[in-house]
Amino acid sequence: MTYDELVTNIRNYTEVDSNVFSNSVIDTFITMAENKILRDIDLDVFKKESSGTLTDGNRFLASPSDILTHRYMFITVGTERVYLDFRDTSFMKEYWANPTSKSVPKYYSVWDENTFYIAPTPDSNYAVQLGYIYRPDQLSSTNTTTWISTNSPEALLYATLIQAYSYTKGPVDMLQYFQQSYSEAIQGLGVEQQGRRRRDEYRDGMIRIPIKSESPGP
Repeated sequence: MTYDELVTNIRNYTEVDSNVFSNSVIDTFITMAENKILRDIDLDVFKKESSGTLTDGNRFLASPSDILTHRYMFITVGTERVYLDFRDTSFMKEYWANPTSKSVPKYYSVWDENTFYIAPTPDSNYAVQLGYIYRPDQLSSTNTTTWISTNSPEALLYATLIQAYSYTKGPVDMLQYFQQSYSEAIQGLGVEQQGRRRRDEYRDGMIRIPIKSESPGP
């Protein structure tokens, strides 16, 4: 499905013309829909793993610029791989109230959109690996097809219609129908991915990029 086909489908399904659903409004729906799909299912094609270093005394780690959502983080302690548990920031501040005190990290949280927060504050330099889902280029008038629009047009259509009907406060029964149809499309996409994994089409395609450890400031 191309961008123009999706725009036409949205206007046809909702019976709302371009005076209300301008291209800029629909572009917002598409962004939210694509993000929903990428958060709801771990698509191997959008996985990345970044490597970096947690530095002694620095409780912050910069996140990759293209991250959509994180999946795991681990550090290397000696010869062992130690996975950090994800917690919210409130837990982190209570658990490690004195950030000047240092120990082997056990937890991580999202500090802001550009930074992860580590606790305890690292007591040494540690190699760190972050697994995450990256944000691909969005479907648009200049990027007329994407992996999602080509491989799962139904999920994209229904996810976008959920946003459109929520925006217009459309009939509840139609919104429920689109939500159910979206769920079925996502389940189907998951089944297809399992088949691809068995054929090893994407298993070795993980992209690796470096990340930096830095403080966002006081």
